[in-house]
Amino acid sequence: MNFRFVLRAFILSLALLALAVVGLALLPQPTLRQIILWVVTRPPAPTPRPPIITAPRGPLPEGAAGLQEWGQYQGEAYMPRGSGFLLKLNDGTIVGLITAHSVDLGNPAHLLERLAFTLPGQSDFIAESDTLYGLPGLPDPSADAFNMVMDWVLLKTDDPVNEALALTADPRGAPQPGERVLLFSGLSDGAGGPRALAGTVQAVDEFGAWMLMDDTFNAGGMSGSPIVSEHTGQVVGMTMAVIARRDRLLIGFHPIGHLVELAESATEFPKLAEYRR
Repeated sequence: MNFRFVLRAFILSLALLALAVVGLALLPQPTLRQIILWVVTRPPAPTPRPPIITAPRGPLPEGAAGLQEWGQYQGEAYMPRGSGFLLKLNDGTIVGLITAHSVDLGNPAHLLERLAFTLPGQSDFIAESDTLYGLPGLPDPSADAFNMVMDWVLLKTDDPVNEALALTADPRGAPQPGERVLLFSGLSDGAGGPRALAGTVQAVDEFGAWMLMDDTFNAGGMSGSPIVSEHTGQVVGMTMAVIARRDRLLIGFHPIGHLVELAESATEFPKLAEYRR
């Protein structure tokens, strides 16, 4: 074996690696992030073909559909916690929806007293609540797989609430694979306005649903945002999780049909500060 040749090849490899590291370090951060994701994540599964949707077409929500969620713990001021939305049930009742993982609920050492919603980019509360609408979900952080249908908090809203800001549930209960949908973020677009992000439904099963987004973005704080069908204009789910897939994002969500069932079967309505897990 020619050890001199091997040594030269090794030194050359180290030099090329150093140049590559320096080159990557000089790239803009978004570009560097995309390169890293491309290397360390697997590609998304093929997108299903567009389905035949027999449900009637309807208009998309006007203005903001997603809302920013705020929480107020005992002795503390309101702080942003994530996103959520208002939902009008079949009997006309308006409830608030957020994720259980966005709040520390039922902790006697850190009592959550009130929750509130604002329009994206605005500061005035458009709805407040100190009462649960049925018992909340109990997400299991140790589970091997994502289980979106274990995570929810339904809220009894204080009167009065502007009904124009409440969404209607898609009667199908969930979207169809291949269907085009919009994530209406509870956060603003950076200029104080609402933000809608498009994607295609990849899969729907007993653990929830997944949509492949058209673009990448920072999804932090968007848990609880509504997912709306581009076909019916009605809400089909609530945002739960995000997974990187090369230069795309997979967003997991809780199908709306299960959330409606939970609201319609609710029999207990404890105060936030009195609830204990």
